Amino acid sequence: MTRQPPPHILIAGGGVAAVEAVAALRALAGSLPRITLLAPETELAQRPASVATPFGFGAPPALPFAEIQRRAPFDVHRGTLGRVDVEGHIAYDTSGEPLPYDVLLVAVGAVPRPALPGAITFAGAVDAAAVAEALERSARLAFVAPRASGWTLPVYELAMMATTELRDRGRDPEITIVTPEAAPLWLFGPEAGVAISAQLAQRGIAIRTGTPAVEVRPGELALADGSTVAADAVIALPRLEGPAIPGLPSDAFGFIDVDAHGRVRGAQDVYAAGDATSFPLKQGGLATQQADAAAEAIAHSLGAPVRPAPFSPVMRGLLLTGGAPLYLRSTLSAAGEPETTVGRPVRRPASAVSQRALWWPPGKIAGRYLAPLQSTARPPLLSAAQLQDLPSGPTTDDRDDARELALLLAEEDAAIGDYGQALRALDAAAALTGGVLPEEWMRRRAKWLAVR
Repeated sequence: MTRQPPPHILIAGGGVAAVEAVAALRALAGSLPRITLLAPETELAQRPASVATPFGFGAPPALPFAEIQRRAPFDVHRGTLGRVDVEGHIAYDTSGEPLPYDVLLVAVGAVPRPALPGAITFAGAVDAAAVAEALERSARLAFVAPRASGWTLPVYELAMMATTELRDRGRDPEITIVTPEAAPLWLFGPEAGVAISAQLAQRGIAIRTGTPAVEVRPGELALADGSTVAADAVIALPRLEGPAIPGLPSDAFGFIDVDAHGRVRGAQDVYAAGDATSFPLKQGGLATQQADAAAEAIAHSLGAPVRPAPFSPVMRGLLLTGGAPLYLRSTLSAAGEPETTVGRPVRRPASAVSQRALWWPPGKIAGRYLAPLQSTARPPLLSAAQLQDLPSGPTTDDRDDARELALLLAEEDAAIGDYGQALRALDAAAALTGGVLPEEWMRRRAKWLAVR
């Protein structure tokens, strides 16, 4: 009898979603499948901590893949995903080398682009020198979040740490945060907004909410409401574009539509997770949760005794302040002060805020399997420890949290007139539930299309 080769799972990407998927699949599916990671590097960089590098802090050391392989065996193929032959079940790296697969998981991330011409774009450690140079030149700075529905936490970190750094140098900083959000870090709920506002006030940091920045001018930043902010240098977060992988279906911006289990619509045996997907909020912790949902679905398809759970986002944020960090956690709880819009209740985030850790192991990337691997006391087995939420936070119910969050993000973008982004969030919400939306949201979509 001819022995069948083990199923081959190919994971494309070298970031947190890809590494979380590797660890989750090995924990869920055991030793049976062969797992290959197609990645450009041989280690996982600690990108979320790069906000501290312009201020003289060293980022935590990268996590070598060799360290993970000792606990979750997998092969590494150095390279980048170039295209996919879905029918033939073959992925090709950018050099043209074929990589046959039984199941493909795409976790290649998004592509950062400047969001505000004339501003310094901060997308990670590579931009640290430019931010450090801006601090040398002037103490009058503006930090900009380009979108209301984006991951804005790094803007607050950069502003707070810049204030601390400049004061330590004996200078009197004039720092302003500009964000389209209705309230600071609104995704973490009203409790977080109060806590962040107090932190900013203690440091003398001004904040302009509810209006986007539109133009950098000499000595000032122009806002969409016609006002200006005095600034000699402007630091902005990037906008993100999708990877637009040839051979895979994607939206007009290059992002991949997936359902609640990470399955790519129209591409058999292909899954996607993280920033490469059309889910509107891009954040490392959410990327690991998407990877977990996809890993469970893949393991189940291979016969593993696991019941796949859909992606149900829990937002966790560790805010670096230049002093004691702040832990934030948020879910879309049914008790989270629902508000009525277009004839239906929309749940608002219910939050927990603390200077003590709200999850364990504590860290910037709160991945179920990745967080223990990144901790100092790493477990000998993946099943020995997983990320755990600590008490004093909200609980989830059985609603479709991922769709609710996407609709909430769409609503927030539309409120400031960003109808293009709002429509993208609606499309992502539809993809999560089989391509359909409630009738009232379809009417809202038609209205936004007409005024876009």
